[in-house]
Amino acid sequence: MSPADGNVPGYVCARAAIIAAYLRAWANEVLADEPPTHPALPPRLVYVDVYGGSNRQSHRSRAVLEAVAALAGEDPILRTELGLIVNSPGPEDPYVGNALQATLAAAERMVHSPQLIGQHPWARIDSRLDAIRPLAIVASVEPGGYAGLGAGDAWRALRRPLAELFLTIRYPLINMGASNTAVTAYLDAFWGERRAAALREDLLGLKPQARQERIVAACVSRLRERGATHVLVFRLSDGHRIQEILFHASRDVGAYSRAKEVLARHSTGHEQGVPDYAWDPVAAHYNHGLAITRPLDALANELGRTLANQVVTAEDIFRRHHVGQPYVLQNYYDALEQLAAQGRAYRMGKRIRILR
Repeated sequence: MSPADGNVPGYVCARAAIIAAYLRAWANEVLADEPPTHPALPPRLVYVDVYGGSNRQSHRSRAVLEAVAALAGEDPILRTELGLIVNSPGPEDPYVGNALQATLAAAERMVHSPQLIGQHPWARIDSRLDAIRPLAIVASVEPGGYAGLGAGDAWRALRRPLAELFLTIRYPLINMGASNTAVTAYLDAFWGERRAAALREDLLGLKPQARQERIVAACVSRLRERGATHVLVFRLSDGHRIQEILFHASRDVGAYSRAKEVLARHSTGHEQGVPDYAWDPVAAHYNHGLAITRPLDALANELGRTLANQVVTAEDIFRRHHVGQPYVLQNYYDALEQLAAQGRAYRMGKRIRILR
């Protein structure tokens, strides 16, 4: 990135690390078990970034793209199996073009050169993806303002059956714009007119925390309405207030589980080992609406109550229970250990019998 782009906030760097870590997890958990493809064949995993080089204000998006390119240049699997599709401003803005080229310099070692898309990016991205036919598409949508939301960039990314979406909204902007008539059309397009109208009415008089939860709920509902089966929410703060909310949306429970583990590792708050799905440099904990004060105790008690007299493994319980819950696989191991320590379960080799 050009030095003129200025400093990138810590929460943006954290988001960049999350998305890069997710691509590494995708490679290690899926592609590592497959034999490498011939370099002449298309990439099996594609990362699409519509805002990485879109304009002069996109240095934050380029921070994410730089982290992805650096990872792809060093990871032996991603170096051969990942393809990058990035929106480029074209020759009309050499300043941004040069910054984008500098950002992608780390990707020179990749087998598949980054594909830069100029005008009408979505039509060209769709045609490229139709030609590549990858195993999966990870798309990052981070509009600097309202235009991308109004243009439906998130929905265009999510409409493909193989796509996983990382959608970033800048919460202060969305929060202030929710009742701003000047941007009504954009947010109506994002939330849907009926939901947006109901949301504006509901937000009147709400306290900041309740207002945030209502806006997040509307975003999750809209993502599901547009095709996402699973949605994860991750909050990023500057130490004083929420600055960004990162949504991971997918149709596949495997993608949901991978993203959940990555987001858990990047969470700065863990109550009894259960992640709070937030990044905060001062480790402030946000109430996510979970009616749990000691979440691991609650999980152990629930397992003892619902699985009494059953022989189980942590992996089995995780697959059956974790969707829609804050828990990751390690939490299920810990909960079973807690039951065993309390005399409410005993081991049978790799399995455990729950007594009560």
